[in-house]
Amino acid sequence: MKAVISVFNKDKVVEFAKALHELGIEIIATEGTAKAILKSGIPVTKVSEFTGHQELLGGKVKTLHPRIHAGIATAEIGIVVVNLIPPEPDLASKSKKPLDGMDIGGVAMLRNGIKNFENVAVIVNPARYDGISEELMKAGEIARDTKLSLAKEASKYLLAYDSEIDMLLERMK
Repeated sequence: MKAVISVFNKDKVVEFAKALHELGIEIIATEGTAKAILKSGIPVTKVSEFTGHQELLGGKVKTLHPRIHAGIATAEIGIVVVNLIPPEPDLASKSKKPLDGMDIGGVAMLRNGIKNFENVAVIVNPARYDGISEELMKAGEIARDTKLSLAKEASKYLLAYDSEIDMLLERMK
């Protein structure tokens, strides 16, 4: 099994990656996340190595690739760990475009994982890492009920994210 990890909030991600590695799960990560994990000596395949394509537009396009999405759709990638770049509401009145940092690839990976929740665990909350690690250690897999619970949590997370984007758009002139 493989896990793809792309997180803005890196709390506990190194510990979770270590647990996954010890369970024999191959880790694929975006550049910034891979850098944090590699510092701890945990092997990681960077997304660019997995896809065979470098990130584009200064890192704005990295996980929007058929290799990633086919992997999630077929459950070759059975764990999707994503938390999104937060929108920057303070930028709505400044010269920088407030939507420049809006996450696209992470949203797409989450939606793909939610769609395939029967076979893929979608994790958006670092507070869930320990429980998932324990379940994998004890049972050797993540139960359907857990995956459904994670998918529901991810869906609510996306709704909140989309709501923040909507509020940003409403404040634009």
